[in-house]
Amino acid sequence: FFSSNMTAQSESSVTEGPTIVCISDTHNEHQNLQVPDGDILIHAGDFTRFGRPEHLQDFNEWLGTLPHQHKIVVYGNHEQNSRLEASRTLTNATFLEQGSVTLQPWGLKVYGTQFCWPCKGINPYWDQIEADTDVLVTHGPALGYVDGDVGCPALLQQIQKVRPRLVVSGHIHGAHGLADGKGRASGTRFVNAAICGTGYKAAWDPLV
Repeated sequence: FFSSNMTAQSESSVTEGPTIVCISDTHNEHQNLQVPDGDILIHAGDFTRFGRPEHLQDFNEWLGTLPHQHKIVVYGNHEQNSRLEASRTLTNATFLEQGSVTLQPWGLKVYGTQFCWPCKGINPYWDQIEADTDVLVTHGPALGYVDGDVGCPALLQQIQKVRPRLVVSGHIHGAHGLADGKGRASGTRFVNAAICGTGYKAAWDPLV
């Protein structure tokens, strides 16, 4: 998504923006994926079916076979509901839950949220999204953008304030795809990277 951009590192040098590969909602179908090469792999949650610990362990081992320099993972509702110990088990990725990491050499700040159901009012977890976030990873999509018309209004309001360059989500399997923000969300690209369709079977390809 940023591969054609240039990020200044000093007055005399620049570094090409990273190639970001996005997946979500693999539901233990990860072994069946053909994952494109890239600099950063983002998984926007629901890597298990119903939060099974053995799925988490297999997912971590699979991540270890992938060549991407950075791998970012957040919880989906399947993991959030079971409270898997992802932060300790995911040794082959950076697990984010209401926190951020800055990826070098691009100085790219990625913020990952916990899973929240859509709401219309103020969500204190969305208020924690850092103002200088470049890439936001949140399992549930924002209202109006690759969300099947059931996304979160409160999340959209926060995105309009923070204005990240990229928002990666999933959750709504049938809404897989890309959309560019409009109005107060202009300048933000929205990605629904869900892989599984109906019946927890892989139906979509990763998005790059």
